[in-house]
Amino acid sequence: MLKIDEYKIIRDFIKKKSLLLMDHEKKNHARTGIAINNYRTTEINGKIYYLIPTNLFTAIVDRYLGIASAKYPNQFGTGNANDVIKAIYDLEPWFDLNRFNEILKTEQFCYVVEVKDGVINKKLLRIDLYRDIKENKNGGFDFVGGVFHCYKHFSYEGNPLSTSKEINDIKHPSVLIFKIITAFFQGDVTVVDKFTSYSEVEINNNEKLKLVFYYEQNTEVFFVKTVHRI
Repeated sequence: MLKIDEYKIIRDFIKKKSLLLMDHEKKNHARTGIAINNYRTTEINGKIYYLIPTNLFTAIVDRYLGIASAKYPNQFGTGNANDVIKAIYDLEPWFDLNRFNEILKTEQFCYVVEVKDGVINKKLLRIDLYRDIKENKNGGFDFVGGVFHCYKHFSYEGNPLSTSKEINDIKHPSVLIFKIITAFFQGDVTVVDKFTSYSEVEINNNEKLKLVFYYEQNTEVFFVKTVHRI
């Protein structure tokens, strides 16, 4: 349950980090405040975490991605990130597709923080939907960073969740968010250099993924960068 005193501490903490990111990334604006109704708490292995997602992040991960993968299965696993975005857009095409793409890659994220006895763990994780879409050497388009990059190794009810055809069913797309949180905060994290660290997450009984995190030194925020099957 969200405590009002902890909410105020986290709100101010997130606002400060968001302004630092805006300045570092030379943006004209940044989402510095998230409505209190969006704050969630979750307990993982006895530890409490606060999830602070934007409305659109929640809507897509909790609802639209699963629906789109079932309704438009031919748009997933094509090696083209734009097909995935088009499938989600086609569920409710209420404005221009290009604008929809820009909105999804700009300030659509979930912050995750740990608070214990009123004290914030300074290790702040930001899970974007994705940071960008870029052409790859095969002529397709890849998601850069964020959970959509990670979804390429997962499926839901037998349907791929991103650009790859890999079938590794999870109970719901939102499950991956909790796998990322567990790996980041509770996993055996290996520091590669001052910018990069990684941890492992299990995807089934025999396989694991290596989640790679990017550390932005100026703001002290960690981002989900990439993922590899091991």
